[in-house]
Amino acid sequence: MTNAVSTAFEHTRVPYGEDGKLVRGIIARCGAPNCEAAVPLPVNLMANGRGMDDNIEWQFIARKLEQKGWRIGKSASAHRCPKCFNAAKFAAIRKSEEKPMPKVEVPPPQVALQIVRDHGKAMTREDRHIIFEKLNDVYIDGKVGYGRGWTDEKVATDLGVPRAWVKLLREENFGDEVGNEEIREQAAEAQAALVEIRKLEPELRRLLALADKIEESLGEIQKVLK
Repeated sequence: MTNAVSTAFEHTRVPYGEDGKLVRGIIARCGAPNCEAAVPLPVNLMANGRGMDDNIEWQFIARKLEQKGWRIGKSASAHRCPKCFNAAKFAAIRKSEEKPMPKVEVPPPQVALQIVRDHGKAMTREDRHIIFEKLNDVYIDGKVGYGRGWTDEKVATDLGVPRAWVKLLREENFGDEVGNEEIREQAAEAQAALVEIRKLEPELRRLLALADKIEESLGEIQKVLK
């Protein structure tokens, strides 16, 4: 029966230990075009096509290889070696940074100004115009939030104005202070991974108990062989 482990990895014997003894294991190959990177991993597979066990074994292998910097997918073509994975991340970051920031028109002079007092000082029309122009330069959009390194506090410090003024104009005309889409995606992925791990907890306990029994049996066998 075909399963995720058998289709995602190449099953073979790989060197293990200081003496390089060949043992059962898998080889993961990078699926990026024109990349021939590959990594061996000694692992004794137990699934034999039994659904849940197969999924656990795939996660075990993926976790081991991701510790080496690899990105592991469900199919062989989805694997990425550390070099290709980092190149893809940097390309995505450059693309995000090169995205032009939308410009917002300065409110017309006839719009009634909301006066904010901070430590006894009132925000004037000129103050509002200067803060607005600065926000227009450093705030990307409501989905992403501020550009890298910028916050209400940094804008206020850069202009020498109260933070409350920056907060007011940002909320009125732009969006939330923190709206980094990448952070939200990472949080969502982490939450989803946690849910999956919780589902696997009973099966993992069973496998750990089985491992303890196997280890105990090996110990008895080694005593007999001495």
